[in-house]
Amino acid sequence: MKIWLRHCYLWLLIICIGTPLIVQSGELALVTTDAQGNAYLLDTAGMTRKGYLVYVWQSQNLIQADSLGAQSIRSQVEFDCRFRRARTMWVTRYADVNEGGATLSSDMVPDPQWVSVQPGDVTDTLIDYACRRIMR
Repeated sequence: MKIWLRHCYLWLLIICIGTPLIVQSGELALVTTDAQGNAYLLDTAGMTRKGYLVYVWQSQNLIQADSLGAQSIRSQVEFDCRFRRARTMWVTRYADVNEGGATLSSDMVPDPQWVSVQPGDVTDTLIDYACRRIMR
């Protein structure tokens, strides 16, 4: 029984330490929608920056579930305000909108690559919003 209790404490400790990586601060701002109607939100309270890099949690509410059955996706994103590029560091998929329902997957991106922002695309709007908000 004591071994089982120790395992419970160990799992509780792991959850408590890891939870801040995926906990949202609750101040999501709707930034844009795409042509299909998918909504893109940024966690404005959790935004931080170092030099020209902005670190932010992004949330997407999908009109149609993706191939894994997710209706919403939460991603940790880095925006490079100087060179107008972005990369995704962490992705969590949820069964329901607004990061609700069961967590379908939650993974660190194995080799995050910088992607240059194209004028007029969704990421262009998101990087403008994030960089303007945090650099002021």
